[in-house]
Amino acid sequence: MNSELTYFQAQRGAKRMLEERRIDPDAVNFVLEMMHDWTPADRLSHNREIMSKDELKRFRMAIDRVASYEPPQYVVGRAPFYGRTFIVSRSVLIPESETEELVDWVLHDNPADQQLSVLDLGTGSGVIGITLANERPNWQLTMSDISPDALRVAKANQVLHGASGRLVVSDLFDGLGNQKFDLIVTNPPYVATTAVDELDEAVRDYEPSLALFAGSDGLGFYRRLFDELSPHLKPGGKLYGETGYDQEKAITKLAKDKLPQKRLTTKHDIADRMRMIRICG
Repeated sequence: MNSELTYFQAQRGAKRMLEERRIDPDAVNFVLEMMHDWTPADRLSHNREIMSKDELKRFRMAIDRVASYEPPQYVVGRAPFYGRTFIVSRSVLIPESETEELVDWVLHDNPADQQLSVLDLGTGSGVIGITLANERPNWQLTMSDISPDALRVAKANQVLHGASGRLVVSDLFDGLGNQKFDLIVTNPPYVATTAVDELDEAVRDYEPSLALFAGSDGLGFYRRLFDELSPHLKPGGKLYGETGYDQEKAITKLAKDKLPQKRLTTKHDIADRMRMIRICG
């Protein structure tokens, strides 16, 4: 294989290889942009330049991993979210656009000028809590996760983005004592273990199962959360959560059974699939 290629030639060959494996060829653009902190315009401006041998080697190694169905975000160790770039590893989920819509709902639904106490429950990489902390400096953030490895990633992102907030190892509320919150926001595990074969290969083989699966119906986490929720919400407090697209009826019934005094609102994403809930008193 030619060891002297322009950026354009290297990208073209890499995209052809991914297409043959039915992998999104835009992953090539993403990898190159993340490797250099380039915008798409920056990448295009380098098309005619010759890649150095060292860079071409790094690029090919990265694309080989993508061609083996490893998510490109894990390959480069970075992922965009809400206009910022976050550190990611295989200890945390890759942030998705549906979670950005959840953050939008929280931000537009609650006053920016109040000093609200907020819990990002199951924070993972910290994208929800850190985004809320940076967008709403008056809010007091706590970020919790059952996984110490995930919290190390969240801490790195907290330092990277200069965000305030307390980090706590906790299985649901176990590590939070009697603390109460105005807002609880969560992107929890909600995939049914029976649906494992329906997942994309990249998700199934690389993303952390602890953050994906929640029992045979996908509602195991929410079942526990609804049982333990009320003592940790202040009067008038709200819970916001991400859900599976096919769980609207099931989670509505679950909330009615376990939280009969509270009101559940569902929200659809930009593709008109139910992906979010809000529970308030």
